[in-house]
This record gives sequence, structure tokens and C-alpha cells, in this order.
Amino acid sequence: MSSFDPGVPPNNPFSANPYQPTGMNYQPTPNMPPVGTAQLASLGQRFAGAILDSILPGLFVLPGYIMFIVGMVMAENQRQQGVAIGAPVISILGMGIIFLGFVVTLGIQIYLLATRSQTLGKYIMKTQVVDFDSGQPADFLHCAILRILVNSLICGIPCVGFIYFIVDTCYIFRDDRRCIHDLIASTTVIDISDR
Repeated sequence: MSSFDPGVPPNNPFSANPYQPTGMNYQPTPNMPPVGTAQLASLGQRFAGAILDSILPGLFVLPGYIMFIVGMVMAENQRQQGVAIGAPVISILGMGIIFLGFVVTLGIQIYLLATRSQTLGKYIMKTQVVDFDSGQPADFLHCAILRILVNSLICGIPCVGFIYFIVDTCYIFRDDRRCIHDLIASTTVIDISDR
């Protein structure tokens, strides 16, 4: 009797496909997270959130940069006039404001990531980072460490980092809108504008 004959007993090792799923209830992993009625954030929301996350920290430190530059220009003018001066006070004050702006921005971002799974840009755009498998707001480890810090470290690698940044950004055009940093952190971004 041939091994492909339907009459072959089930204990014959050649009677079953060894590559088929072992269970009858096998379901492939879905491409979308179990987020209930929540929808994925649109490309526009994701893009605007990323732009805001780039611009807003700069606004916090901009006054300090302006003061620093003004102080340095004044110090150079005084030096050319032969006036003996100490450290340019306005520049030092500007550096203090830059540092303070950086600390405030970092504090706000950490607070939002830890409590709301959002950055400033995501908060304004009404989007939120959620765990891909559970659909629940992502914890700080996944939001900040895996999603942001690891991604930033990879982007910082000379030459390779820029290529990675381009590829990571292009991944957003997939059906599930998950960039590589989302895949690393097992997260996705949803629209919470109706909440």
C-alpha cells in the first residue's frame, strides 16, 4: 500500500504532513493589536507628533540660546574696544536657561511617558503608545527605553544610523503602521482623540 493512500493507518509516520500546525485551533498572529474599538494613529498624526517632539524642546531652550549669543556679541564688542571684562554675565545666564529648559523638557517627557504613554507631541496630537499584544498603554520600559533610547542609540551610529533612520521611517507605510522602533519595543500608536 502506498504511503499516500488514504487507507494508511494514522500511526504511519508518512501519513501526516510534518509541517502542518499541531492544533486544530491554530490561528496565525494577527497584524493588528487587540485594542478594541481604538484605531491606529493616522500617518498625519504620527508625522505631526514627531515634528512637535522635535520643535517643542527647542522652544524651551531658545531664550537661553538668544541670551548666550547676545552676551557673546557684547563681550566681543567690548574686547575690540579694549574694555577689560570678566565672564559675559548674559552668556552665563543664557547657558543656565538652556540647561533649565533642557531639564524641564526632559522632566515633562519622562512624566508623560511614565503616566500616559505619550510624549508632548503625542499628547497634543491625541495619540498614545500601547502594547501591541495587549492593547494596554505601554509601560515606561517599552515607551522610553526600548522605543526611544535604543532607537536613538542606533540612529547615533555613524553612517549606519542615518540609513537606519530612513528605513525606520519608511516602515510607517506598512498596513500596521509600525516602525522598526515599534517592532523593537512591541508597541503601536493609536488614536485616542475620542477619549
